[in-house]
Amino acid sequence: MEQPNANTNELHPLVPLHDPPTVEHNHLIHQLESLAYENQSLSNVRTLVAGVAHEIKNPLTIMKGFIQLIKPDLDKLQKSDIADLLLAEVQRTTNLVEEFLQLARPTKHTTERIDLIPFLEDILLLFQSEAKLSKCELTANLQKFKLPIEVMINPGQLKQVFLNVMKNSIEAIRMTNRKNGHISLSVRQQFHFVTINIRDNGNGMDSSTQASVFNPFYTTKEKGTGLGLFLTKQIIQNHNGTVKVKSSPSLGTTISIQLPLLHSS
Repeated sequence: MEQPNANTNELHPLVPLHDPPTVEHNHLIHQLESLAYENQSLSNVRTLVAGVAHEIKNPLTIMKGFIQLIKPDLDKLQKSDIADLLLAEVQRTTNLVEEFLQLARPTKHTTERIDLIPFLEDILLLFQSEAKLSKCELTANLQKFKLPIEVMINPGQLKQVFLNVMKNSIEAIRMTNRKNGHISLSVRQQFHFVTINIRDNGNGMDSSTQASVFNPFYTTKEKGTGLGLFLTKQIIQNHNGTVKVKSSPSLGTTISIQLPLLHSS
């Protein structure tokens, strides 16, 4: 009679203890790690900003009032340009502080049903004069849409997104000193999403800049805050959308914003 193997409890050497991690598994872990890092970064930024911005805003208000008080005296001395310059700088700094405070304030994500086409037409109208001054042509494909493209958004927050992107495009073209600047806005529907592409022929970005452009406080501008595109990404993600950048140095940049469509039941 055959004797039982003393090692019957041992696993066969060819049977693995665990299935090896798949590519999808590794990708999911990487996404979770990135999300955790972004959430922690956002929390740290908000804590820092909240402690600094309020301390700056009150002195700015006092300075602005004082300059406005002495402005008539400076006008009499034909020094009104000094007052105007100081007021402009105080206002610029105030706007900067307000941008910082947007990070610190908890935002109420209230949405409403809107037609995206007239919403974008209003955005383009806001930039017509600035684009003309920068020798930049604005074009769009919005006229081809005969039916509404409905989305659930917070209009104020989405307006901020497109103002940030359009402003960046105009500034990128201005830096090239082009006389034939061009910004195109195009809308494309696909399945359950709508994609808005904003493309410019400005100075563009290298791969390193593209990888960092949505990080807080990252900027290549001399007077930039590095918060515009960071806030843009946060807002779009809060709307269950995505934002991507594709760029080439000296050739221009395309910002692609994808939002879920609202479908009637």
